[in-house]
Amino acid sequence: MRKILFLSLLAIAAVTLVGCKDKCEPQLKGRNLVVYGKIFTAENNAIVDAFAVENGKFVYVGDIAGAKKYEKRGFTIVDYSDKGLVIPGCTEGHGHFVGIDAIARMLPGFREPYKNLISSVIPQKMKDNPGPFISFGWNTPDVEKIGTNDYATEIENVSNGHPAIMMDSGGHSAVCNRTALKNAGLIDEDGHKIKDVRGGEVITIQGSDNIASGFLTDEAVMYVLEQSFGAPLDNAGYLQACQYAVKELNKRGFTSYMDAYINAFDDALTYQYLAQMDKAGTLTANVMGYYTIRSYDWGLPKGGTMPQRVIDKLARVQELSNQYTKGHLQANGVKLFADGVVETYTGWISEEYTKPGLPEDKKHGNIIWEQSEVNAIVAQANAKGMPVHVHTFGDLACNQIINAFCASPSTSSLKIRNSLAHVRNISDADITRCGQNNIGIASNLIWHAGDPDSIREYLYSIMPKQVYEDGYPMKKLLNAGIMVSSSTDAPCGESILGTVPNIIGVTVTGLAPDCLDAKPLGPNDLLTVSEALQCLTINGAASLGLESERGSIKVGKYADFVVLDQDILTLEKTDKKAIFNTHVSNTWFEGKQVYPL
Repeated sequence: MRKILFLSLLAIAAVTLVGCKDKCEPQLKGRNLVVYGKIFTAENNAIVDAFAVENGKFVYVGDIAGAKKYEKRGFTIVDYSDKGLVIPGCTEGHGHFVGIDAIARMLPGFREPYKNLISSVIPQKMKDNPGPFISFGWNTPDVEKIGTNDYATEIENVSNGHPAIMMDSGGHSAVCNRTALKNAGLIDEDGHKIKDVRGGEVITIQGSDNIASGFLTDEAVMYVLEQSFGAPLDNAGYLQACQYAVKELNKRGFTSYMDAYINAFDDALTYQYLAQMDKAGTLTANVMGYYTIRSYDWGLPKGGTMPQRVIDKLARVQELSNQYTKGHLQANGVKLFADGVVETYTGWISEEYTKPGLPEDKKHGNIIWEQSEVNAIVAQANAKGMPVHVHTFGDLACNQIINAFCASPSTSSLKIRNSLAHVRNISDADITRCGQNNIGIASNLIWHAGDPDSIREYLYSIMPKQVYEDGYPMKKLLNAGIMVSSSTDAPCGESILGTVPNIIGVTVTGLAPDCLDAKPLGPNDLLTVSEALQCLTINGAASLGLESERGSIKVGKYADFVVLDQDILTLEKTDKKAIFNTHVSNTWFEGKQVYPL
């Protein structure tokens, strides 16, 4: 009798533990669940009161009465009725958590000002562990692009003959020493520039005899990194970087993720460690990587027959896909850059930039590829089942890439659709073509984050007003039937704007959380909360080819879901700005709670 009584008390205690909420939820991982609350399913914007999860998948979605039978079967009850809103797992549609940021954080001098790198970080590195030096994250104002400073020599003097490069926080500019330039074949023994890199510049010192200053832009940055440096981390460092990135994804409400530059620092070595995590059961997000092919891979002369270097890189993507596309990993994406950024007057636009002093050949921005070149790459990639994702800011860049997508014979057979990223400016005709040809778009309305008045004043100074006003037409894209996913183009530790609630806040209000009294940017293209959720959930899953198994709360799909501590659907009606005060309370992946742990 005592034994029976003791076991009964244990059972009561167990029920009590399951009934408690915040403190006990980490113990619920991996159980069959009945979940109650206000639940946005992303299936025609339907709201339900309950769902059940068995073996990592939704087996019931509906009302409370229908869920009771799962309670009787012993499913664990998780009651979020007093929370804000339960939504499907979200997708970061174009980010840099794995390929850039997580690795960069492991490198010496991360986000240190240039002067600190020169005075202390590099000398200390050469003392403690002599060898090549790579750093990431200085802000552009720290270093002048104009060729008045000899950065190449200044860095050379503290790097003991080892190649050294320091990239800015966006990865589009860098400064490096003479050894790095020489190893890349860009200068001679005396520092004279021998050649530029297609798609980028090796800036020379003003008034010199063509002496390289060490300042690099765009494609030249990655060319030097690729030619002069090896893998920046050891095995333990890579694994730690990947673990950090996935943890941050879950913390911010993401259960799927597209890495837009998986080979930024190396030949996509992160796949190896993500696969290791997946095998161990610790990869708690779906990850798809895109391997970048640069215009310098095609080289000069422009046009003509596809060179062997590009053929080899396409073959490398196929090899990586064969090895790593399994489980929660996809490794078959190809990435291109079609232009620069409109905000820095390098995006390729049909109107002329109004910034004073621009040379004639720069008044429309940067033209990186020939039409025949992108046509060939897209066609060959698609023929091998590889989707192509392209950085496009200006309307002419969008037009060029849409032409290539429409010309590709294999587009319709792709599991994952071809897609554009960013799309600041695009013509109405090309919007129509995207809708008609199943071309996806990863939009960045979150780029509006910041002081709208300052942004507006700056943009008016460099571009025609209409070009500015028509930027990031997210609403128009959705209305055209385009599969629009939401993205940040940001690293995982960038700012609070990388969380799911704040992405929704920006796309709904056109404001940033620290500028809530400003005039919204792009008021005609702001979304409703339901539309913003659609872009993050079902559309995000579709951008990875996963819409049949993830992205909505539906019977048969994997049980990825996120709990927000406020009901943002109600806040839309009462106080949109309060959405920015919403936080991710819980993230679940395939029926297991992965945040908090």
